[in-house]
Amino acid sequence: MNAITRTLNTSRLFVISFTVYLIIAALYCSSASKADCFIHLNFLHTAALDRFFTVYTLLGDGLILIVLITILLLCRRYLQCIHVVAAFLASGLAAQVIKELTHAPRPRTFLQPGQYQYFIEGVTGGGWASFPSGHTTTAFAIATIMALHARKQWMAMLYLVLAISVGYSRIYLGQHFPQDVLAGSIIGVFFAACIYVIIPQVKLFGRRLSPEPAAHNFATLELP
Repeated sequence: MNAITRTLNTSRLFVISFTVYLIIAALYCSSASKADCFIHLNFLHTAALDRFFTVYTLLGDGLILIVLITILLLCRRYLQCIHVVAAFLASGLAAQVIKELTHAPRPRTFLQPGQYQYFIEGVTGGGWASFPSGHTTTAFAIATIMALHARKQWMAMLYLVLAISVGYSRIYLGQHFPQDVLAGSIIGVFFAACIYVIIPQVKLFGRRLSPEPAAHNFATLELP
């Protein structure tokens, strides 16, 4: 119970903001069909936004994990690094299992020809792996761990905004419905929070890892 209390105290603003996001997103997704929700959220498309979101969505790709792990190791944030990897693996596995069970069509496969005109050639794919959004799951899992380890509330909020933006990028690029993104965000946050609580202390090579980094120039760096 102490771990849960500590988690809420250190990231109260993140928890509150995510709850608000969750309520708004759930109400929106339940207000209309998934096709209508998808089309309504894609009212604005430009070439510049196409290029931006095509690159930005990579923040939810597994490759970003390598970069993040490298930074955390340089900063001697060993426990946080373990949390990030564990949350990524657990949430990603859960998302893939659900994908296989649901076998839900992506927007390009689901929508009728001519119903939506902003699919991006070479970027938007079809198929039957829409629910939930894997990129969104990864983004929220990593953002949650980063927020729970953040020393400043505004940093925790930044992580949440970045994750929500990744989720929207999946809708903008025509890869997922809003419902897929909502489910991905729930899965990511749930597994990340569980990992944070379940692994409060870890021993590596006989040494106990502390949530606080060691006194070092890199270690005292607050990650963005």
